[in-house]
Amino acid sequence: MVMLIYILPSLFLGWSLGANDAANVFGPPVVNGVIRFRTATIVASIFVVLGAVLQGSKGLSTIGGLTEINLATSAVSMFAAALTVTIMTFFGLP
Repeated sequence: MVMLIYILPSLFLGWSLGANDAANVFGPPVVNGVIRFRTATIVASIFVVLGAVLQGSKGLSTIGGLTEINLATSAVSMFAAALTVTIMTFFGLP
């Protein structure tokens, strides 16, 4: 149960970053009718999963080498970052 508390902020951060990046890339084509929302969602989902599977370990090694912090501090900072990105996405900020 305790690990779930530490995993949820990382999932929230991944979701919020993915939503923000997908909105920045696919927003204009969807609004202008070039592609449908459903098509943009499917394409974004495919490439997010491919990126995580193929290059995710490189990002983890970079982040892991930056500093030595404990799990609780990491979870709080991820939650703060995810909340910030979610608020920015909600208000349409890049």
